[in-house]
Amino acid sequence: MNDICTEQLIKRKKSKGQWFLEGMVLAATLLSVYGVVHCLFFIVLTVILLVMDIYLYLEFDAEYEYLFVNGELDVDKIIHKSRRRRICTIKLEEIEVLAPFGTGELRQYQRAKKSDYSSGRRNDQTYVLVVSRAGELRKIIFEPNQTIIDGYAGMIPGKVTYKSAK
Repeated sequence: MNDICTEQLIKRKKSKGQWFLEGMVLAATLLSVYGVVHCLFFIVLTVILLVMDIYLYLEFDAEYEYLFVNGELDVDKIIHKSRRRRICTIKLEEIEVLAPFGTGELRQYQRAKKSDYSSGRRNDQTYVLVVSRAGELRKIIFEPNQTIIDGYAGMIPGKVTYKSAK
């Protein structure tokens, strides 16, 4: 029996909004430290802002792990290399299409709910997996390795589109 099993780790890039939020909270923390000299109220504010700084730093340090075993794809989110949470499990029979990001095959699924489990960079390895679950369509953006793409192509050949050669 030909079992296909692979796992892949993708580091999530911080978005501009995340960088901005971290910078604003850090700036507010520094201002509140300055304010501690003038008023005791700023001690409480400084502690709250320090906790927010630490939380945002840890929460925005994320990776996604794809575990592909015989057509079933598990996606886990790993936060700061210490906490792991299963985000979703995709079964083979739920898949509508697997295609490279931005291709014509995905036009008919524009209204589907989107979940981004990629690095945040749109590159040649970015694919979209359209899943139908309980009558609802969902687009999953991720960066599978060639083993995952070939595994799906062997199991559901009519639903997989490869990236065209340039």
